[in-house]
Amino acid sequence: MHHYLLSMRKLLEKYYNINYYCTYKLLFFIFERMLNPFYWLSLSKWNNRYIKRGISIALKQEAAEMHKGINGSIIIWATNTPCIISLWMLCLVCLACIKIFRVELLSVLNMIVGNIFLCILCFAIIVLFLYYANRIFLFKHDKYRKYFAEFDKKKKYLLYYSIYVVSLIVQLATFYLLLSSA
Repeated sequence: MHHYLLSMRKLLEKYYNINYYCTYKLLFFIFERMLNPFYWLSLSKWNNRYIKRGISIALKQEAAEMHKGINGSIIIWATNTPCIISLWMLCLVCLACIKIFRVELLSVLNMIVGNIFLCILCFAIIVLFLYYANRIFLFKHDKYRKYFAEFDKKKKYLLYYSIYVVSLIVQLATFYLLLSSA
């Protein structure tokens, strides 16, 4: 039983890290490549020293933002994905409880919103769950750096992005089912 739980934890850790990696790579490509005019200017040869100076400053700034090959500002934006995954897992639990106990979601929400103590308690539970899930699967001992290096080395991008897209579709479907059951 312990071996089974350990393997499930490793699988969940890999799932979190694949989604985190794909979000980071997409955000990096969008903000540092597609929307960065200095990147586009650096692709062609310019004889203008002002443009060359702007390009060199932009390259220095990009290098300064990197910490061990990872852009610090983009990694913070990418943290939204594991938080959404954690909320999705909570929604799965809520959806299962609604179906098993045959309770209406609106009655539960009215009870929680009507009582300030329950509202604060639910908020605290959600925040603690998000914090510990991200800490366990991503940030403890910088696990995400190890996985980023592994994913860059293996270069199975089709697999990673297909998992990412299927995950997004399943999450949207689950959120839709939860909201439609209200």
